[in-house]
This record gives sequence, structure tokens and C-alpha cells, in this order.
Amino acid sequence: MKRFLSFRTLFLFFTLLSFGNCDYVQDRLTPPDNKSVADQIKDYIVSSYFAEQNHALYKFSTVFPNMAVGSLSPLYFQDPYFQRDNFKAKIVLIHGWDFAERQTDLPTDFNKKVANLLGTWNQGLAFTTQTSDLPSGYSASVYDTFEIYVFTYRTSDYIEINGRRFIDSLNAAFSSSDKVVVVAHSMGGLVSRAAIQHANNTKDVIDHIVSLGTPYYGSPYSSPQYTGNLSSIGTIIKFMTDTPGGQGLAYTNGISAGVSSIAPPITDGTNQAFNFFLESMIANTSKDPVTTVYGGSMVSANCSGGDHAATYQAACTVITNGNPAFTNSDGIVPLNSALLNNRLAGGNTHTVSDMDHSQMSFRNEGGTGSGLTTVKAHFNNVFGEVFTIVSGL
Repeated sequence: MKRFLSFRTLFLFFTLLSFGNCDYVQDRLTPPDNKSVADQIKDYIVSSYFAEQNHALYKFSTVFPNMAVGSLSPLYFQDPYFQRDNFKAKIVLIHGWDFAERQTDLPTDFNKKVANLLGTWNQGLAFTTQTSDLPSGYSASVYDTFEIYVFTYRTSDYIEINGRRFIDSLNAAFSSSDKVVVVAHSMGGLVSRAAIQHANNTKDVIDHIVSLGTPYYGSPYSSPQYTGNLSSIGTIIKFMTDTPGGQGLAYTNGISAGVSSIAPPITDGTNQAFNFFLESMIANTSKDPVTTVYGGSMVSANCSGGDHAATYQAACTVITNGNPAFTNSDGIVPLNSALLNNRLAGGNTHTVSDMDHSQMSFRNEGGTGSGLTTVKAHFNNVFGEVFTIVSGL
């Protein structure tokens, strides 16, 4: 039986539309019902011709310590070969899903690429330059200890194809002798897993992947079996995820050979939530030993609290009261999904209490001082783990 949500919950959830420019979203939420053949051909040509221009690897470069959040600009993002130090290990940050761009949009220019990067990593990159309150094991800032790189891509495209682009970019920039650790948020963790499992991974340049809130078993928000129970909200979510990349995030119950089932399962009558691509990646365990996962949990805050942006409070409320109910999540990704269903060794599995999906990437969108302290502590824990990983390579 379908479960309908309260007016308060519906009202809160509409704040999810704050992800993008309001005018832009309003225009895009009411697309024409039918495109002409000419428009369909134009979209196909644009997406096919420009597809390989929408991703890039940059080196984060600055001479300023203790940078403030909001002070970063395109000036700090250089060619990946800029002032290389071959004796330092490399950290590559890769962001998660952004529904604002579609494959049929014109190519992503440099400024837009940087905007995509800073949308996730503005605060985290500033943290890397800080010289006080250092992560465990560090005697200098993260920036001075490692070389920092960032990868951006158009998230509307297929995860597997973006994985190929990612590994091709890393193959071009690094060699197997380099020590490379990927720190990935959300969909970025799936792109990283696709990259390390791809046939083009001939140099084995990625030494370790640290994922932050990655939906290894998908997210209920991308599952048609789940969003159909959300009435009118489901229509909006369908639009937001009506791209190959968004569809690749669809929840999966774990029903393939070699894939353990996950709780709670999503079903619509006899129709089970099933994502063949995710299950095929889960079934491939060859890279599990070089994977560390972090999952966020808002259960202790009961989806509320000043540290959490209204967007994630609303999202958490929706799936906590949905059918089935996901009582433990970061608002977007169920905890069991982010932790790869607790399959990895204990030391490679971490639950972060009272953390929403944005905070998993070191952002404090709630806007309070305590939120900044919370995400900085999370940053220190993650990069303390990174230091330990690199020390063991």
C-alpha cells in the first residue's frame, strides 16, 4: 500500500530544489512534452560530439596557507603537470552528482568546471591548507604533505563511461610508481570503482579509494519502485534523475550471484529494485582490499538539528517515513548502501554519526559554528586515515 507523507514533510522536501538556480530549475521542470525530430537530432549531436570535453583533471596549487572558505577561484586550478613533485604522494578528489547539467547542454567550460569542483570541495580544499589542528600523523598541512588534484565530470552521463574517462585521465597524469589515493564523494565513489575495474586500468595507478557517502547499492531517490510511492514528489525526483547518470544511482536489493542482499529491500508488488550495473560492480570483489568506506548517519539527530541544511533534513524525513523506511542514512544515501553492506574488513568501514550527505564532503551547509567544527573533525579523521594508508604503500 502506498504511504503518503504529511504536508509538513512535503513542504520541507521542496527545499531540495535549492540545489540549482531557481529560474533555471523552474524552466527545466516544465520541458515540452514532445520534441521535434530536429531537436532530438540536435541533442544527440551535441551530446555525442562534445561528450569528451566535459571532464578534466586539475592540480590544486596555492602559495597561501590557512585559506578561507570562499577565497578559492579558478586561479588555483592548474594543468596536472604544473610544478610536479614526484616525491610526494597524490590525493585526487572527485565530486558526486549534480543534476544541473545534462548531456545535451553545450560543453562545460573551464569556469563551469571549477564551479562544479568548488560546489563540493571549497571548504575541504581550504582545510588542506590549514597549519593548525592537523590530522593525526601530520607535521605539516595536508597540502604541504601531498599533492592535491581534483577531477570533474558531467554527472548526467553513464557512470561506467565516466569511470573510463577518470582512469584515462589518471593514466595520462601518473605512473604506477606514483602513490595515488582517491577521496570520492557520493557518485564519485562509483565512478572511482568503475575506473579501477575498467579494462583501461592497465597501469594500476590508483592505490586506494576512500569513499564518502557513496551509494554502492544506490539511493532510494533514484529507484522507480520507491519514488512511485512519493506521489507528486516522485515526478520531481524522476525529472532530477532522468539521465543515464541519475538512473545509474537507482537502488538495488542485491539479488545477483555473488551479491549479498541488503536491508531494507525495495519492492513494488513483485517488482524488486534491481540495478544491473551496480550489482555487477559489487560482485567484483578484486579491489575491495584497496577500498575504505565512510557512511553518514543522521539517526541520532532525528533528521534535524542546526548543523544540517534544510535540504538534507527534508530528504532524511522523507525516506525515514517512506515505504520501506530507511531509518539510518545521511539523508540521501542509506547507511548500509554507503558501507557496501558492511562487507569490508572492520578497519576499512567507518560510520560517521550525525552527518548529512553534504557534510560527508566536509561542507557545513547548516551554516552554524558547530557545523564547521563537526566537518573539520570529520576531515581530520578521513585524512588521518589517508596518512595511514599512504604510509603503508
